[in-house]
Amino acid sequence: MATQIRKFEQDAIVDVILEKVTKSKNNKANGAITGCKEYRDLLSTANEVKSFDNQIKILKEQRDELSNKVHRGVEHYNSVRDFELKYDRWNGVLSTKIGINKWKLKEKIANRIAISLLPKDAIQNIDAIIESIAKEFE
Repeated sequence: MATQIRKFEQDAIVDVILEKVTKSKNNKANGAITGCKEYRDLLSTANEVKSFDNQIKILKEQRDELSNKVHRGVEHYNSVRDFELKYDRWNGVLSTKIGINKWKLKEKIANRIAISLLPKDAIQNIDAIIESIAKEFE
């Protein structure tokens, strides 16, 4: 006499069989693929691409370090001079910025005036002081 199985028991048996068949098919497919010359060639090329990506990452880090060094140098250069440099980080281009840094020049002139006005007779000589300082910065 045949025994009748319930639906959940049948599903459990199907799941076990499916798992065995799937595992077997995956192993066969994996063996067939890894044994194929085309796959090995493509895998080799993919590994070369990965190697290039690592090299590119290293080069980008080195580029960023150098770019930061140039940027800091430009900031220092610009802080002590009347004429300025400009650095384009994206393109790595260093150029001169045409024109006078009026703010820095104004600060230097103001400092010279402050120093010149220290003596008591400065009020009488203000025009001469202004002319003398203007000639100095021409």
